[in-house]
Amino acid sequence: MLSIIFNKTKCDVRDCKNDAVAVFEVKGRQGRCFLCESCLATIAAEGRSRSVPRSPQNAIKKRLDRKSEEARNVEE
Repeated sequence: MLSIIFNKTKCDVRDCKNDAVAVFEVKGRQGRCFLCESCLATIAAEGRSRSVPRSPQNAIKKRLDRKSEEARNVEE
């Protein structure tokens, strides 16, 4: 998805004057979005903070419920 670039291109983020190090394809007229290292790190950090990991308690509860249901089915 991300491609590393080696030519000299500026970052596409507003008010950022750094040289881009990565590019990804987008829809639209230009077709590509160039990002510098700091903007790429910022976007990645924001993405990680917005995604909420699943609770391990839900997985444990599902497994225990499944085992108790199987035990009930065996008894019948």
